[in-house]
Amino acid sequence: MEKNRVMVSIFGKEYSLVSEVDTEYIKKAAQYLDLKMREVSQNYPNIAEARVAVLAALNIADELFRCRDNPEGSPDMERRISDLARRLSEAL
Repeated sequence: MEKNRVMVSIFGKEYSLVSEVDTEYIKKAAQYLDLKMREVSQNYPNIAEARVAVLAALNIADELFRCRDNPEGSPDMERRISDLARRLSEAL
């Protein structure tokens, strides 16, 4: 597959990523992470950026586990989450 380069902005910082994954998919994932980090930052305005990232990651992991614990809610949710995790891993 062809490697694509995409620029994303997460929590005010620009990142250049190279991946075989569709650039729009990577942009959506980055936008979601940015949203989660901003939510944490609004709730805890005085914590360091690294802690914001960790708390955002924990929130996303919580969403993942809730979806896995209740797969009946969306039959293909676990597959989609695994695919997202794989694509993000490739992009980073």
